[in-house]
Amino acid sequence: MLNVSWDPVLIGISFMVAFIASFVALDSAGKVATSGPRSALFWRFAGGATLGMGIWSMHYVGMLAMKMPVMMHYDLQLTLLSFIAAMLTSIMAINIAVAGKTLPIKRLLLATLLLSAGVVSMHYLGMAAMMGFITIYWNIGLIALSVAVALISAWVALWLAFSLRQNTHGVFINRLLAALAMGVAISAMHYTAMSAATFNHNGSTSVLHEAPTLIHNGVGELGLSLWVATTTLVIFGIMLFISMIDSQLRTARLTDSLRQLNQQLEKQAWFDPLTGLPNRTQFENTLESALRERLEKETALALIYMDLDRFKLVNDAWGHHIGDRLLIAVAGRLSACLSEKMVLARLGGDEFTLLVPDTCEEEIETLVKKMVATIQQPFYELNHVLNVSLSVGICYSPLHGDCAHELKLKADTAMYSVKQEGRNGWAVFQPGMAQKTVDDPLFLQDLSQALARDQFELWYQPQYSAPEQMLTGFEALLRWHHPTQGILPPAAFLSMLEKTGLIISVGHWVIEEACRQLHEWNNQGFSHLTLAINLSPSQFEQHDIYDQITDALLRYRLNPLQLTLEITENTALKNLDRSVQLLHQFAQLGITVAIDDFGTGYSNMLMLKRLPATELKIDRSFVKDIRDNSRNVKIVSTIIDIAHSMNMHVVAEGIETVEQQALLTNMGCAYLQGFLYARPMPVEKVSALLEQNNFHYSQESSETLQKKACPGR
Repeated sequence: MLNVSWDPVLIGISFMVAFIASFVALDSAGKVATSGPRSALFWRFAGGATLGMGIWSMHYVGMLAMKMPVMMHYDLQLTLLSFIAAMLTSIMAINIAVAGKTLPIKRLLLATLLLSAGVVSMHYLGMAAMMGFITIYWNIGLIALSVAVALISAWVALWLAFSLRQNTHGVFINRLLAALAMGVAISAMHYTAMSAATFNHNGSTSVLHEAPTLIHNGVGELGLSLWVATTTLVIFGIMLFISMIDSQLRTARLTDSLRQLNQQLEKQAWFDPLTGLPNRTQFENTLESALRERLEKETALALIYMDLDRFKLVNDAWGHHIGDRLLIAVAGRLSACLSEKMVLARLGGDEFTLLVPDTCEEEIETLVKKMVATIQQPFYELNHVLNVSLSVGICYSPLHGDCAHELKLKADTAMYSVKQEGRNGWAVFQPGMAQKTVDDPLFLQDLSQALARDQFELWYQPQYSAPEQMLTGFEALLRWHHPTQGILPPAAFLSMLEKTGLIISVGHWVIEEACRQLHEWNNQGFSHLTLAINLSPSQFEQHDIYDQITDALLRYRLNPLQLTLEITENTALKNLDRSVQLLHQFAQLGITVAIDDFGTGYSNMLMLKRLPATELKIDRSFVKDIRDNSRNVKIVSTIIDIAHSMNMHVVAEGIETVEQQALLTNMGCAYLQGFLYARPMPVEKVSALLEQNNFHYSQESSETLQKKACPGR
């Protein structure tokens, strides 16, 4: 029996080899999900090759750590065969494990059996390659234990490679810990197998005579150690260098994409996407600045509101495409009438507004007459002759006030007066003009009593998965059943709820009613459905909003995975530190956090990276004008790509055409909703829809629910 000792330094090095190989393999697997097809293929093969190289290198470094009082050599052919076994099985196993979006048990089991078989074969081939004056006796029990450890190690390694392939928050630390666990598992297998062998010195004369042949056909310990060390260090060094360069390039590309996207979104936030003119937001800021400057210089300022006459007839007769072409042409004609100091903006629809600083009544009169006359001339668009006219309302500062809101109201009133008197003209505001609308004090009174009178309702708009077109859930939308005006949408009363503070009690009712309805659907067998609730800014700022939602979940025994909380980006980024803390609490419960109406507020994805959101909802204003080669296509495509890189799935609302559906599906939108599928509906119609779609609900529906909670998978 030979006395065997162990070199602790080499044992430590063998573990470090296994640890580094595991980390590089996990890092390579992590790049598969966010790479193109060719790059993903490279990283799958690179990860498998690195793991195989690491396991093989760790094995031979571990064998070199074993010191015996005899001269040892290793058979070159068996050594190479063990290397090939480790490499091929590792490459195949990694490819099987990380190639798909999901990892079913059957595929994981196949990859595990393949990798463990390769590891066991590699080890015992390596042991068989030992050429010395020794005889090896095996402990069958320990061999069986080493095989079991190999199976467990392979299972853990492949599961971690798949699970950590997404670049989620804290992934670097998670990969380090996972690599540590894999290194321990690989080392445990090796040293368990080594302990199964007992070595006995064979001192026969025949063997002594064969020593020169053994030395000639084998490779010595020194040669093997140099070979293993050199090969391992070179391969690991190359892989780490490639990975580092790739990470830097990815970071640079992501930063550049985010910068370009923020520029595009900033332009979208300040300019009208159709005409390129300043939009309402930018115009209001410009008006405020102009009023401050007017006070300093003590000059006059004119505010002009304009509306196209008979524009609706053009849209109805020739379609929105011709209407859009007409608006672009109108913007061009109006701009041609202006000087550099004037600011023209499109408020929306067929409404335009013009700001003229440092002016007088004579200049404005000449300008307005010119604009009315030029718009009165026929337009020729796509072989159609279009005739429209212009109604213009004018007010002056300081004559009619210095408050922006007051000036806008008076200019709008003057324009409405022109409309009432026959259109195609202009007028300066006069105190006797009738206002376009008047506030009804009874409306506020009715609104304040609506909750107590049980007049609020929740309507539900379906959401469908793309491209399967399977019903996955609903968005809850508030409606007011007014006693005389019928069903009113939120646009008619939501701002008043916010201003009066009634939104707090109404919002609490919405949470309760939505959870109650979701509980009812669960009892009917539709437990896979998700439900999205919109939280208003005032609600989100309430100190007990977390308790409200968690209490409702407990009371109605709901799975948090079924609930989605939608907040606007303005709300989320208003108090960023509090938002991050609160949304982390919701995310830890399993509730989906969605950023609603993206692109209409701050539009800063660099800041949104801090939020634990898993869903990004593209505002309908982006979807409305999206079509092949339109300017919104690139913006939406970039938003989707960057959202995916942050492990967020994307929901597009406002889908009204098959073309929009196809474009957004091809760009990678996970879920779609809009009038193309269904309009918001009361709960009684939802029941009919669920029964109609009942045959679609299967195990796939449950997997979809899990996928919404874990978009990376």
